[in-house]
Amino acid sequence: MNYQPALPSDALRAAETFNRLTSGSFLLPVDEAEAGALFLPGHPLPDPGLSAEKTAIFASAGGEDVGFVSGNAQIGAETGYVTVVLAPDDGIRRALLDCLIRTMRQKNPALRRLRWVFYNPCLLRWRVPGGEGFHHPGLPGVPSDSPLFDFLAREGWREFARMNVYARALAEYRIPDALRERTRENAARGLSVRLWDPARDGSFGPLTDALGSDDWRRILLSNEASPDPLPVVIAADEREETLQKNGGRSFVCGFAGPMRRTPDGRGWFAGIGIHPDYRRLGLGSTLFAALCEGLGSLGADYMTLFTNTDGAAHRIYEAAGFEARQTVSAMECDLSRGL
Repeated sequence: MNYQPALPSDALRAAETFNRLTSGSFLLPVDEAEAGALFLPGHPLPDPGLSAEKTAIFASAGGEDVGFVSGNAQIGAETGYVTVVLAPDDGIRRALLDCLIRTMRQKNPALRRLRWVFYNPCLLRWRVPGGEGFHHPGLPGVPSDSPLFDFLAREGWREFARMNVYARALAEYRIPDALRERTRENAARGLSVRLWDPARDGSFGPLTDALGSDDWRRILLSNEASPDPLPVVIAADEREETLQKNGGRSFVCGFAGPMRRTPDGRGWFAGIGIHPDYRRLGLGSTLFAALCEGLGSLGADYMTLFTNTDGAAHRIYEAAGFEARQTVSAMECDLSRGL
């Protein structure tokens, strides 16, 4: 068996190998450009706002590629990510991961752990079970019922979170009467749920500071600064004292979005969050309901999303008619101990 690092010029080879080895699986095919962005050094990441050094390795025998692995890490970062490992048996899978780790640590001696999780900037599109043709833009972990999960567990990888992927069609979605009533009750208190209006509402900056997510801050503030921003559903504090304090503008205390329809008909949104001072008022449920309605109005056919199995958010999604379709495990390998 020959193990060969992939070069920037190997994008077509990587695409053909990936598509052949995943044929008939839940993973969607990639083209040459996608293969370069997802797997290979020397190509920009799928998200141009992020940066990382990618590593990929082919396993070949008899002139044919029979295995493939890819991962990435920011130079100087202690945490790196595995994007995919494809192999016909555990021996080749183990050898590919060993090669990946050695190569990534040569590039980045600070590397201390590898993770299989949704933080990876190189996420693979996949088919959500159910038969409706729903796609999710990134696999947020290892399918918990898969041979890969069993292999990683035997090799010393640790599960540190378990998540369910939810899905539903949007064509018949309507905000439940109980949530419409809750929206009216909050509006009477001066807390409205509606689309963000730059002429009427304050910045997302204070909210993202309170939520502590760099990704949400980057996405929301860049959208806010755009001359043609995507719509965002917000919870707005419009009480008189708040307006006076903020120069006549509301205080944005929650968000769901930004929203857009993807080419495959999926309703995309970056996230949903509530300022800590405004929780336990039912804003999360009403924001999510308005998000579903808003995405439907944009022409989205369906939504998919994921959340921790031990969290509270699943109750919001299930109340809105979403079904859990796949359970995935976020996994971690401590490189200070080796595989």
